[in-house]
Amino acid sequence: MSKADEQVKALFDIVQKKKAEVAKAEKPSWETNCVFHLDPNSSQSLNIQALTKTKDLVGILAFLLEKESAFGEANKQLGTNAKFDWGGFTVEQWRSDLKTRIDKIDITTKRKELEALESRLNALVSPEMRHQMELDEIAALLGSKG
Repeated sequence: MSKADEQVKALFDIVQKKKAEVAKAEKPSWETNCVFHLDPNSSQSLNIQALTKTKDLVGILAFLLEKESAFGEANKQLGTNAKFDWGGFTVEQWRSDLKTRIDKIDITTKRKELEALESRLNALVSPEMRHQMELDEIAALLGSKG
């Protein structure tokens, strides 16, 4: 195997490892129902799983932090200790789901980048290396069934 083939193989291994990480992260665990209402008395809602702009997700958390702060001040002034939630979920639960959604948006971008890199690497594979990669893949399949 040539030096270039060795380098391409090493890069392929890195791409495959990153693709496995992306696949693992694509199955998130949600803490809220992901339906966010700016006004708890309104039927208008945002599904955070459908939002695609990070700025919108940051805006939701900023809104919640402002409400939580005002709620804390009201507790202080009234001498109470009521617990703040929004839509039945804590700010921490919303924060977790908003972060999960941002990570998922980032994963989509990473997946596209990895596919582009893999395509470029495929163009560099020599016929001998392609033959060896195919043999390795067949051997791995037979080894996992044996």
